[in-house]
Formats: sequence, C-alpha cells, structure tokens
Amino acid sequence: MKNIGWKGFFINLMGVILGISLTFGVNSLWQKREEKKKTKELLILVRNELVTNREWFKNQEKVIKGDIYVYKKILETNRNWNTIPIDTLNAYLMRTIYMEISPLTTSAWQIFQNSELIQKITDKELIIRLTDCYFWINEIQKHLMTQYWDIKIKSIPYEVDTYKYFDATMNNKEIVFFYTMTTTNDIIWNIFPLIDAIIEFNINMLDKNGNYRYDMDEKDKVYESFIEAKVDSAFQKRNGN
Repeated sequence: MKNIGWKGFFINLMGVILGISLTFGVNSLWQKREEKKKTKELLILVRNELVTNREWFKNQEKVIKGDIYVYKKILETNRNWNTIPIDTLNAYLMRTIYMEISPLTTSAWQIFQNSELIQKITDKELIIRLTDCYFWINEIQKHLMTQYWDIKIKSIPYEVDTYKYFDATMNNKEIVFFYTMTTTNDIIWNIFPLIDAIIEFNINMLDKNGNYRYDMDEKDKVYESFIEAKVDSAFQKRNGN
C-alpha cells in the first residue's frame, strides 16, 4: 500500500508538472502568435505611411518645379509684362503664392520604434533600412522647410495687382537670386529621385500583409545598385537621354 501511495503521488506530480509545462507552452505559443500579428499590423501601417510620404515628396517636387518654371518665364520677360497674356500672368501669380506645407506623417514609425515589438524583428537589416529611410525623410523635409518654403513665404510681396506683384518681386534681389540659383542647382533635382528611391526600396521590402523580405547576403549590393539605378534614370530623363 505504501508503494502504491508513492506511485500515485509520483503520477499526480508528473501530471501537475506536465500540465504546468503545457499551459506555459500554449501561453508562449499564443504570445508569440500575438506578437507576430501585432508586428505585422505595425509594419503594414509603416508601409502605408511610406507610400503616403512618397506621394508627399512627389507633390513637393511638382510645386517647386512649377515655381521655378514661372519665375524663369518672368525673368525672361525682363519686366516686359505685355509679352505674357494677362490670363497667363494671373495664372503665374496664383502659382507663385500657392502653398502646401503640410508636415510629413511619421506617427506609425514612431509607434513602432517605441514598442517592444521592434526587438522581436529577427532581420535587423530591415530595422537599419527603415531607420535610415526615416532619417532622410525628416532631414529632407527640414531642408525644404528652411531652404525653400521659409524663403518663399518671406519673399512674397503683398500686392493685389498682378503687374505690381511681379514688379515688387523683381525688385526683391534675394528672391530673383534664389529662384535663379534653384533653377541651376543640381542638388534640388537630385534630392527628389534620391529620396524617392530610398522610400521605394523600403516599400518593396514590405508587402501589404506586413511580411518583410530582404536578402541579407546581397543587402548592400542590392540597395546601392537600386538607388544608383533610380537616380541615374531620373538624371537621364531630365536631360532628355
């Protein structure tokens, strides 16, 4: 009887241990599944945010190119406003006072960056590329704000009459110099295809379901060749090749 008692106790003990182990195992699997699900959800938000920011930069490029085109035409007239039809001149006026300075969206990345889930990503190269991408996004936005929009806001003359507006503009030597410099400055033209390529590369690493893919062995080669090809293509297109 004594042996049977110890045997029963041992069996019960093993049952308890197995039950605890099974419970912890199930909980661990459930936790990992939830972490994976939440990570994917956040990566989907980051991907969508990058798509939105890519469009933001494309819009900024269009606005700046439109401004440069207008001031190039205005400078070419040498104050001879009669060479430009008044409707066109009025359209130029609306173009130069047009503003679109909404800030970039980076909330999804900030949430992901500050969450514990970022530590669960096994592919650290993904985090490096995303961190690098958002660094450039913020840096270029700051550059545009200080080197373009701030100058444009300060230099706009407050004249209602179209002719007086452009007279006042031409009297402002700083803005004439600014737009002339911008027209011939390769930096402003190279910065947009560069950021576009960086964002596109990161979008391509993530799919719409939050999965990510990146060849660790070829990471530097693939990334650098992708960026170089995109910038070269934009340069050739700009020069009509």
